[in-house]
Amino acid sequence: MFVRTLFAATLSLAALVGGGASAQSFDSLLAETKAAARTVSATQADRSERDLANQYIVMADSLNRQGDRAKALDLLTFARGKLGLLR
Repeated sequence: MFVRTLFAATLSLAALVGGGASAQSFDSLLAETKAAARTVSATQADRSERDLANQYIVMADSLNRQGDRAKALDLLTFARGKLGLLR
């Protein structure tokens, strides 16, 4: 679990530095991430990853509404990494 979290955090940082997630609008990334979180298979390992990703999605949405887009994008990118959406 720790290795997966560390890997997702590394991917999150790489995507932010590389600008991968900034090519799309935050709203479209949020919608895509929410849809992916609903469709992840229901195995036990995937469930814990999906639950963690859902928590980060909610936090990202909240931060975005408060006007802190940079932190919101960071959390959303982390959630996308957990769901395997980073390319």
